[in-house]
Amino acid sequence: MKSDVIAKRYARALYDLGQEEGKEKAFLEELQGIVGIIGENEELKSILESPLYDIVLKKRILKEVASKLSMSPYTQNFMNILLDKDRFFVLSEILDAYKAILDEISGRVRAKVVCATAVDDAQLQQVCQTLSKVFKKEVDVDVSVDPTLIGGMIAEVEGMIYDGSVKTQISKLKQSLKGEM
Repeated sequence: MKSDVIAKRYARALYDLGQEEGKEKAFLEELQGIVGIIGENEELKSILESPLYDIVLKKRILKEVASKLSMSPYTQNFMNILLDKDRFFVLSEILDAYKAILDEISGRVRAKVVCATAVDDAQLQQVCQTLSKVFKKEVDVDVSVDPTLIGGMIAEVEGMIYDGSVKTQISKLKQSLKGEM
């Protein structure tokens, strides 16, 4: 089974539990915390994801990390289930799927925007408003900078890519000129 399908199932189960307990946002924060710590510590990640280490050791380590993060018993149990089922390697994908579920429920959409240069708050606000009009939903924008674009930007929203970069326009112009010769 593909890891994204697995991640969606686990994320849905955690969301359903969070909804029953009224802790959807708390679970999100706890997932973000554990994913952040594991992402920063490669050794911890390899221990928790590797089938070579003893499950008792993994659970003991995870319990220590959970106590430092003040993680709820629900999330601790969820993490233990991931260890038991040897699914800990999909934790970051579970976080992404969980965010997607929350966004869908709240009528939000996430956009990844890559710009040639850093954008100020006014420009970011304009991008958000434009994307909100197009998708008729509230938009959360993650902005990154890629100077190779020369100018303009690329926005990815719900699997759709809107490329308004100068780099792409130059590339298209080159292709059309090659075709006419």
